[in-house]
Amino acid sequence: MGEHKIQVRDAWWMYLVPRRRPSFLVGQLVALACAAVSVGLWLALNQILLGAPFITFFPFIVLATAWGGRAGGTTLMLCGLVFAVVIWVYVRPVSYASALLSSTVFTSFGALTVAIMHAMQSLMTALEQAENEAEVLAREMRHRVGNIMQLVQAIAQMTARASGDLGEFMPRFEGRLRAMSEAHRLSSGHQSMPNDVETLLRILLSAYDQERLRLKGGSLALDVETSPRLALVIHELATNAAKYGALSVGQGIVRVEWELLPDMIEIVWREEGGPAVSPPTRKGFGSRLITAALAPGGGTAELHFDPEGLRCVLHLPRPGHGKVRA
Repeated sequence: MGEHKIQVRDAWWMYLVPRRRPSFLVGQLVALACAAVSVGLWLALNQILLGAPFITFFPFIVLATAWGGRAGGTTLMLCGLVFAVVIWVYVRPVSYASALLSSTVFTSFGALTVAIMHAMQSLMTALEQAENEAEVLAREMRHRVGNIMQLVQAIAQMTARASGDLGEFMPRFEGRLRAMSEAHRLSSGHQSMPNDVETLLRILLSAYDQERLRLKGGSLALDVETSPRLALVIHELATNAAKYGALSVGQGIVRVEWELLPDMIEIVWREEGGPAVSPPTRKGFGSRLITAALAPGGGTAELHFDPEGLRCVLHLPRPGHGKVRA
């Protein structure tokens, strides 16, 4: 089936309505211009127009409302009533009852016309805004899906190179995908899952003893690009800590502290009380994964193999500030 889309902005009738709501002054000027044309038409055709004097005002109420807003349409109605009174008093006298009935009909239908035009304007504005939002959302979805697919492919390749067999590959690969999935759930804006750093850390570290975790930092929100990358890094650090570091022994603890700097977010992962640490002779898979996960988003990671425990300093782009400066 083909794709069907309402192209509001391309419809010819959109040119009859201004893109922005007019100001009150513009509305009054439009109403006065329409009133002048309406009066001119009546004076030119009064010999053959047998109806009420404001009969020529009816079609221009539509234009006055379209180009001058509700204020313009309402002002033109008042102008029509004033003009009719002048004509009834000085040019074409009528009975009071007839004048009252005609004025009531004119006011009722005029107000209905103004209301309908205003509703149409609001509907067209809403449709155009919805189209713009849908296009932005579609572009964002395509962008995020592309990023996710690239990230999944990179995770699979790097995990496969570091795994001896399928039994070792699958737990690592599934764990990293779960970490990325949880981060995307956080960044989706769901009410039960605020996308802040502390919530992200507690969910990703929920499988470990909470008494051995020390989380410290203020409320800090992440954007949709940074959350999955940070989740992958935290999952890798936690996995290594459980296998070789502070979480592999009973007395070890992990401290995670974060703060908002002027142009970046700094997160420090620090392990204490675990086995003695020495710098590796070569850069392992975990180090490469941490660096690769943050680099596309402009983040950096510094791994310090202190004797008392691993210390990892992460610098992430501050929301709205672009990439971290080198």
